Order: sequence, then structure tokens, then C-alpha cells
Amino acid sequence: MFASLATLAAAAPCATLGAGIANETITSLPDRQNFKIDHVYLNAAYAHPMGDMTYRAIEDFLQLRRREVDTPWPAKNPRDRAVELFAQLINADPADIAVVPSTMEGENLVVQALDLGPSAGVVTDAYHYSPEIYGEQRLRGVPVAVAMPRDNRIEGSEIDRLIDGKTRLVAVSAVSSDTGFRHDLKALSEIAHRKGAMVYADIIQAAGAVPIDVKDSGVDFCCCGGYKWLMGDFGVAFLYVRPDRRKDLKRVFAGWRQYNRYVSRLYPFDTPGPPGVQYSLSDDTIGLFEVSTPNWAALAGLVGSLTYLHAVGVDQIVRHRAPMMARLQDELPKHGFTPLTPADTDTPAIAFAFEDAAAKLEPVLRAARINIQTSRHRIRISPSVYNDMTDVERLIQVLRAPA
Repeated sequence: MFASLATLAAAAPCATLGAGIANETITSLPDRQNFKIDHVYLNAAYAHPMGDMTYRAIEDFLQLRRREVDTPWPAKNPRDRAVELFAQLINADPADIAVVPSTMEGENLVVQALDLGPSAGVVTDAYHYSPEIYGEQRLRGVPVAVAMPRDNRIEGSEIDRLIDGKTRLVAVSAVSSDTGFRHDLKALSEIAHRKGAMVYADIIQAAGAVPIDVKDSGVDFCCCGGYKWLMGDFGVAFLYVRPDRRKDLKRVFAGWRQYNRYVSRLYPFDTPGPPGVQYSLSDDTIGLFEVSTPNWAALAGLVGSLTYLHAVGVDQIVRHRAPMMARLQDELPKHGFTPLTPADTDTPAIAFAFEDAAAKLEPVLRAARINIQTSRHRIRISPSVYNDMTDVERLIQVLRAPA
């Protein structure tokens, strides 16, 4: 039996700043109370639908924003509660998490802060979401090695082989956006650390959908945007930095969010002293990476959605999804769909190769009011808490005909 979401929200700090949650107690999945979707949506890995709990939390914040015009928003905002809830989700300390605009910006910040160069390179893999980051680094003289897949997997042994004396960072997506392949982050971190390299993990396709434990896995950096499995909105991401790694980072941006001291000597009655401004910047994770005003409303929404996620539980979400994924893995290959996701991968998204997938399948899917991710020769299916086996069977029935 799940706890009452309304009770959890009421107990949370900043509850009046975006913690509005649906009043119903969710006792089982699928959850069609908070997600009122009028068609079959199996594409949460693209963008998760906004549930009532997220919408109401944002609405509460906007009402307060409109009504309380004198509120000092930099001091009174939902940022800390959202960070606290995310930290609990990945077993991190809130002090080790900064709020940044997006997952990709977070990864770029880490790359820049590591000051990569000809003697400090990167190992990544072909499934990683952000190849352009390291393509540009290669153009600047950074050694970049790319692990290629074998049997729809990125083998740890291949990454191990590619790490050399110049490798400073191993960068991967914890769950591949393209295929759903899931890395063993603990094993990967052990490989990298043994050879003196650090690990960055893009966890936007993982956090909220599968268990993530940054302390157990040993990853050095990870980042996650709010609009996929965290069930929030666009414009906010959480960047985790292992505290003992902060000393290895240089500051790449500066702004008022980083101050730990600010003294003005410009105006009448200011503190006496040499004219000008004196300041110092914090060297904690916030001080390194939070620069200016974040999206307070999106953070308010994340207070709502993350409270919901904790109430439902990631383990329960995994159990709910498992039979749907197993059914798709078993049935679709019978109809000409080539699996791209290893069958033993515990993942929120599975992919299949299918020739001319977009051209052949999009019209029939649209007519059946079913939304999955299609590309030229590939499909990806990603059910969530509002789906059940009925949705999966409807999809299978539609996909049988074109195959």
C-alpha cells in the first residue's frame, strides 16, 4: 500500500511552493488518475506526460508568483526541496548537486571544468547520447576513443582496452536513448578508477525508471533533466559531483548564485574601504556550477513529481513495466522486428530495427492513435506508470499488419 501523496506533500518543506499532489492515494498501477491520456502513449523516453501532481505543483507556484508580488524569489523558492528529493532518489547528498538548465549543459560543464586537452582525453561509446561534445573535443586536440557495440552491448572489456595513460574521463549514457542498453555503472567505475580515469554518466533515461545509487556505483559525475522519467517539465536538470572530485575541476562560469561573500563600496553608507566590489565564490558543487536564476516553476513541478515518485517507488515501477517489456521482446521478433535491446537488460525502453520504419509504421500508428518513437529504420517503445498490457496488445496488433 502506497502512502498518501497528499500527506507526503503536506509534510514536505516548501509545500506551498509547488508541492501540490493529487489527493487520491495510489494503491496500484497503472495510474490513470494522475495521467489522463486519451490515446496509447508508449513514448515516455521521449518526454514523459505531465501528471496532475506536476501540473498542480507548477500551478500552485504560478498562483503564488502572481499573487505575492513582494516575495523574494531567490530566497523563497522550491529549489532546495527539489534537490533534496532528487538526492534521495539517487542516494546522494543534496550539497553535491547543482541545478543546471539541461543534461547536455551539465555534461558540457563537466567537460569544460576538467580542462581536457592533448594529454587528458576521453573514452566514450557509440551509444552515448552526446557524440558532438566529444567530436568537438577531438577537433581541439583531445584524444577521444569510442567503444563500438558487439551483440547490442557495450562491453566493459572494450572500454577497459581503450583506456590509456591519457584518458581522464569515461563518458557514457547509463541507459542508451537509442537502444535501451543499460551499463553496469559500478563495474564501469571500477574499470575506470583502476586506471586513474573518472566516470560521467548521463542518467536522464535511468533516474526515476530504474534504481540509481551514485555512492554504490562510484560514478564521479552524472546529470539528469527533469522532463523524462522524473515526470517534470523542461528547463531544469540536476548535476551531481562526487565531493572528492571537486578539487579536480576548474571554474568555467561565474555568477551571483555562487557568492559566499559580496561587499560593495560604491555607494553612500557602504562599508568603508577601497572603492569597488569585493566578493568570493564558493567552491562547493553549487558554487562551481549554479550561475544565475534557474527555472523556479519547473523546480516546483519537480517537487510534485519527485514526491510522487518516492510514494510510488522505483522498484514498483520496474515490476509494473517488466511483463510489458517481456511481451514485446517475445512477440515483435515474430513479425520482422529485429531486437536491438539485450533481452536480459532491465531498461525502461526497448528498441527494434525495422526497414523503413517511419515511412511504413507512422501512418498506421497515427490512425490507431498510438504513439511510439519511430526513426528511419528503428522503433523504440517506452511504457510508464499509466500503461498496462492492454496498451501493449493494441500496439502488437497494429505492428503485425505492416510486418
